[in-house]
Amino acid sequence: MNKSTLPFRGFDDRAPVRIYDHGILPHWRQEGCTYFVTFRLADSLPRPRLDELRDERDRAFRQLGVASWEEARRRLPAGEFLRLARGLRRSLEAGLDAGFGECLLQDETCRQIVVDALTHFHGLRVFTGDSVVMPNHVHALLGPLPGHDLEDILHSVKSYTSTKINRLLHRDGAVWQRESYDHIVRDVGSLGRIQEY
Repeated sequence: MNKSTLPFRGFDDRAPVRIYDHGILPHWRQEGCTYFVTFRLADSLPRPRLDELRDERDRAFRQLGVASWEEARRRLPAGEFLRLARGLRRSLEAGLDAGFGECLLQDETCRQIVVDALTHFHGLRVFTGDSVVMPNHVHALLGPLPGHDLEDILHSVKSYTSTKINRLLHRDGAVWQRESYDHIVRDVGSLGRIQEY
C-alpha cells in the first residue's frame, strides 16, 4: 500500500458534471475533484461475469425507463441514481475480490511497476493519494491537476505498466481491461472511508 497526502476537493452539487459511459458503470467528471479509481487486469473478470453485470445494468435501466447513465442522471432522483450506481459497483467489486485470473500483481516486481507509475507524475499532472495494488486490480485516490484529464492519466499509467510487465514476463497482449471504474469522492467522510478500505 502506498500512503500519500493529496489536496482534497469533493463533489460539488452546484458545479457542472459531465457523465459518460463506455462500459458497465458511469464516469462522472467535474473539474478539480478527487477520484477513487479502480482498474483491473484483463483477465480479472471472466466473460460470463461481465455479461451478467451488463445484463444487471440493462435490466435496471429498463425497470427505471432509461436508456443510459446520462438519462438516468437527468431523470432519476439523486438518491435513486446513486443507489443504482452503488449496487452495480458492489457487484463489480465482489467479482474482483474473488481473485479470478492469473493475478499477475501478486509478483512483487509487477506490483512495484504499478506503484512507481502511479506516483511518477505526482505534483506535475496529478496528485496521487493512497493506493493499493491487489492481486488482480488496483485502487488509487487521484486528483488530476488543471489541464490533465483522468482518462489521459490512467491511459498513460496502464500503457506504461503494460509494456513493462509484458517485457518482464516475456509475453505480449493485453494486461489491463480497457474500462476503469472511478467515482468522484463526495466529501471528507467518504474520503476517510475510502482510505480505511
